[in-house]
Amino acid sequence: MSEALSAYFEEHRESKDLGRRALRGGIISIVIQYGNAALQIVAAIVLARLLAPEDFGLVAIVTVLTSFAPLLIDFGLLDATAQRSRVTPAQVSGLFWVSTGIGVAVAVIVAASSPLIAWIYGDARLQPISLCVAITFVLSGLTNQHMALLRRTMQFGRIGRIQLFGTLAGTIVAIAAAIAGYGYWALVLRPVTSSVCVVIAAWSACAWRPGAPVFDDEVKSMVRFGLHVVGFTVAYTLSRAADRIALGLMCRPDQVGYYQNAMNLYDNSIYAALNQTHAVGSSALSKLQSNPAALRQKYEAALSILAFFLMPAAAILSVTAEDLTVVLLGQKWQAAGGLLGIIALRGISHVVEGSQGWLHLSLGRADRWQTWGIISLVVQVAAVLAGLPFGPVGVAWAVVIGYSLIALPSVVYAGRPIGIGAELVARAAGPQTVGAVATAAAGWWLQSEFLTATPALLRMILSGCFCGCLYLAIVVGVFRQGEPLRIAGTIIQDFIRKR
Repeated sequence: MSEALSAYFEEHRESKDLGRRALRGGIISIVIQYGNAALQIVAAIVLARLLAPEDFGLVAIVTVLTSFAPLLIDFGLLDATAQRSRVTPAQVSGLFWVSTGIGVAVAVIVAASSPLIAWIYGDARLQPISLCVAITFVLSGLTNQHMALLRRTMQFGRIGRIQLFGTLAGTIVAIAAAIAGYGYWALVLRPVTSSVCVVIAAWSACAWRPGAPVFDDEVKSMVRFGLHVVGFTVAYTLSRAADRIALGLMCRPDQVGYYQNAMNLYDNSIYAALNQTHAVGSSALSKLQSNPAALRQKYEAALSILAFFLMPAAAILSVTAEDLTVVLLGQKWQAAGGLLGIIALRGISHVVEGSQGWLHLSLGRADRWQTWGIISLVVQVAAVLAGLPFGPVGVAWAVVIGYSLIALPSVVYAGRPIGIGAELVARAAGPQTVGAVATAAAGWWLQSEFLTATPALLRMILSGCFCGCLYLAIVVGVFRQGEPLRIAGTIIQDFIRKR
């Protein structure tokens, strides 16, 4: 085995520079992810002007219904490979063939269900859309283990570039199709193109190639671990999709389109960063699974830094949401901006709730993660049902409230095996939470009292500056939480010196 290839299968060991490597990897990953998100937003701007809200609503109905499928294909095996202390090439080959087989099976099931989907929603156009979306599931199974090995060696920059390449290719094809007058098919071709390009890029970036599989006791243990992971992710994804599934059944496609584009803007801003830090956090903390005290310390530090930067971003997004949406997507999407202003508030608690996976995976307790996923699903379904009589606005508020209520309990439950409780979470993220909530409230007050007649772009700039200064005054000035700024400065200096 070559030296480059053997690095993928080295045993996890704690290292003195683990924290710095994790922070560096996290920053690189988030920067690339925000480049990816910026590209997604550019695509949304262009496509929103070329297509109708109904086009987005039609495709959203199918993608939301099938959003669980990639999770079944992954089967938690990406996390299993990245988390496991020891793994061999033959074992990874076994996991690769499992993922590929599941991908083909899921694609067949979705394709066979396409007439049923069209019948349930009373729109024949949904059948061919479902058939084309099924292609992406076959492709998804071909990349999971390559991405897992890159994550195992903490090559987050390379992972980000692969994702960016796929997004760019899909965006170009979608815009070209929209200009050519293909309507909603532009939105269908986008993920198919992206998936093809990710397969090509992942296989080029990772030197490992699948061979004859081995299904020993260790592989069976990893599959069991993966089964618990996929149990959580399917439940969690369904909880996130419950709002659009319900709205699709009860509302017109254009209303679903407004809600979907509001979620797209949230996902490409706040959720995109959280998704990347999950990969970094779980991979880094997995190297500390034999040292609970160090794991607690690193978790607290990581949560504090993440909350410091992402919570105010969520608050500012909420305050500027309506103006931002109109400026980016056009006046016809103003309703989506109002929904985004509500949905963005979820980002404040989402930072805390999103970190639970770091703990479950690093401790090897995917079974507990699965249990929490079921709890989250029950809470969100109840919230959606409570908000549904009030339309998209009621659903948006209900979802934000539901997730906020379970944020702290989710981490307390995840950290119980190593003594992480509410006190640690409050110490790590309490000041940031107070600062972000106060910032959002003050920002909305400023806009309603003094900036109502101000042009949208100027109002966004003034509100953003006001909110940023107020947040720093509260968190740094009052609570003396300046350490994240110092650490960020140190990492930036490292980047500059290495250039």
